[in-house]
Amino acid sequence: MKGVILAGGKGMRLRPLTCNLPKPMLPLMHKPVMEYSLELLRKHGIREVAVTVQYMGAAIRNYFGDGSKWGMKLYYFEDTPPLGTAGSIKQAEEFLDETFVVVSGDALTDFHLLKGMDFHKSTGGMVTIFQKEVANPLNFGLVVTEEEGRVMKYIEKPSWNEVVSNTVNTGIYIIEPSIFSYMKAHTFYDFSHDIFPTLLSKGEPLYGYMSEGYWLDIGTFQNYRQAHFDVLTKKVEVSMECTEVFPGVWMGEGARIENGAKIQGPALIGDCVTIKKGAVIHPYTIIGKNSFISEDVQISKSIIGNDVHVGQCSEVNGTVISYGTIIEECVTLFDKSVVADRSVIGKNTVIKSNVKVWPDRIIEGGSVLLSSVTAQEEHDASLFYRGEIKGRANIHIKPETIVKIAHAYSIALTSKATILIGYDCHRYAEIVTRVFMETLHAAGITTRECKHTNDACFRYMISKARVQGGVFIYVQSNGEVVLRFYDSCGTIISGRFEKEVESAYVLDESKYVEMEQLGTNVLCPPQHIEYVSAILQIIRVSSIRQCAFHLCVYQSSSLQREMLSHFFKQLHCRVTWVETNPNDVMGMIRSSGADAGMVLQEQGNDFELYDVYGNVYTNIKDTVASHILRHVYPLTIKQRGSYICCSEHEDRSGQFGQDALLQVGKIMEIMAVENAPLHTIVQNRPHFHLLWDEVLCPWKEKGRVMRMLTEEGAQQELEVSEGIKFLYEHGEWSYIISDAQQPKIIVYAQSANAAKARKKILNIIEKIRQYQKV
Repeated sequence: MKGVILAGGKGMRLRPLTCNLPKPMLPLMHKPVMEYSLELLRKHGIREVAVTVQYMGAAIRNYFGDGSKWGMKLYYFEDTPPLGTAGSIKQAEEFLDETFVVVSGDALTDFHLLKGMDFHKSTGGMVTIFQKEVANPLNFGLVVTEEEGRVMKYIEKPSWNEVVSNTVNTGIYIIEPSIFSYMKAHTFYDFSHDIFPTLLSKGEPLYGYMSEGYWLDIGTFQNYRQAHFDVLTKKVEVSMECTEVFPGVWMGEGARIENGAKIQGPALIGDCVTIKKGAVIHPYTIIGKNSFISEDVQISKSIIGNDVHVGQCSEVNGTVISYGTIIEECVTLFDKSVVADRSVIGKNTVIKSNVKVWPDRIIEGGSVLLSSVTAQEEHDASLFYRGEIKGRANIHIKPETIVKIAHAYSIALTSKATILIGYDCHRYAEIVTRVFMETLHAAGITTRECKHTNDACFRYMISKARVQGGVFIYVQSNGEVVLRFYDSCGTIISGRFEKEVESAYVLDESKYVEMEQLGTNVLCPPQHIEYVSAILQIIRVSSIRQCAFHLCVYQSSSLQREMLSHFFKQLHCRVTWVETNPNDVMGMIRSSGADAGMVLQEQGNDFELYDVYGNVYTNIKDTVASHILRHVYPLTIKQRGSYICCSEHEDRSGQFGQDALLQVGKIMEIMAVENAPLHTIVQNRPHFHLLWDEVLCPWKEKGRVMRMLTEEGAQQELEVSEGIKFLYEHGEWSYIISDAQQPKIIVYAQSANAAKARKKILNIIEKIRQYQKV
């Protein structure tokens, strides 16, 4: 069997350590990360290996050469331009003429590959994915398998509300050469985004193998540190070049430790290291070759590279210091700080937690460096929630926050993109929009500005504007600013795009262009009348006109009055306007003899309907419940705790599906066609109860708990989408989804009987509590 090592990674999340080194060449216990992958293949009898290189590929070629030093033959394939994880392997198609194994050049593992190969042969699959359980699956591909290992769903880099398991793709595959029939030469293909979804859609045999052993993706500073510590404590079976001179302390050749110096294991001291008297090396410390540790230095839980000088009386706590760096006297470095290669840190300097010093920087003595770029915490809530970023005006969402968000958004866009930007009449929404647009202009993005409109009309405009996407900004009555992101069709951006923006946001990336390439802005008048006309085309206008409904309607703004007036005029409805308080609508219905009353919220997504008996009906708000119900009952309204299915016919109206104006029009259409008042329509429709509850669940337990729920329900009918949906008799169901913002799991249950729905919820919550490791 032949092997492939993917070694094209840039390691953006590991900058500044990867500014001058490709990610596979990052040192791990004195040798490149990729060397461990090479040794793993050799251990399992694989001697011929294709290496795909891209970013700083020369560094990899120069170090590994033809592989003869390791008793192997290496063949390099340049991934230029970048062709993706799968597209880069396509270049080696002639070489890979038999079953082959793919491993990552930037992960640490001691998996028993032969057992995975035996599993692969027994299934006859085209691809076998090595899986591993992890506590936080957000940065990996989530793999959901059936009992015999066949993959039933694959979600790349899920949001917390998509976490239905804790088993992830490790980037290690066993593949048949027939995979190349799904790729064109010199074309970008990613296994997770392109190949695996294609195989699943075509029913090709794609399997997951639950691997035993150690595996860690060295893609974050936290994991990079952890990999060192795990090798030190022998949690992973890999070779060590140094000698264990006493338990937990490894020493290289020529190391010189003066009397009075102390070393507390586990620790690794490299070749020709000098440690002067009075220095204390605390546990979990790695010191690279030829480094010099001066008198009275304190080092703990730190990774010191080769050729580093640490001056007298300095304190190094939980730090990574790259090769060739000089730390002068009395310097203090705090937890999670990083100093890149060949930097000079002047005496008496203090470097605070999470500060990163980039390569070749000279920091003057006496400086105090404060945190400017903070590594993403393992369990941070997502920046987005269903395509939205929101927070209190001038508290969570400040102008400087908007600059950072806009920079991240521009990174995820294609160059020279055009974006439609809309906002409502609120003053702060306009301020935020101005900052957002000008930041995009600095990145070369062109904007079209649509001011003083609402969200519903804005979605329609995107679909007609031939732009790459849109951002609508408004301020809610509670003072929260909302930024809602849409794609080119006027639908909420995909989870994949959210992840790209979030990644750039965390890394605080920026994109600027030359002066002549700056983006520009073009005013785009709101198309309120065109929007209403488009909605009228998808309801039965003639039927409604014949009824000549009399309606009491609350207007919340002059903007809304314009659209509603045109809408009801075209339907030949007589309107009594309520202009003071929405609570007056009910009284106005009684005094005027109207057929119904309504309050439409300003953004055009929510409404309240009133019948002549004082009953109030609302649409399903933009929540998880509405997301579920749209796929089951396209037109559903709510009365107190009861839900009413007004129409079970699929709505083909595209982006209008969530518009309040369309839904109101559809209900009027039903009233007209059936010649019945609103309360009769409601009485004759199916009623059901949809209840929900939540249960606390630590972030690290979420994936495992969701997987166990899926496995337990394997014997009954279920669907796996963002969450897990269990199907019961009589059309009843329950739905379990991870909360994207908090360490909670939300449980929904739908039934014709509220007590039955509550019982289903309580049963599931009890299981969730039992599954947690608390």
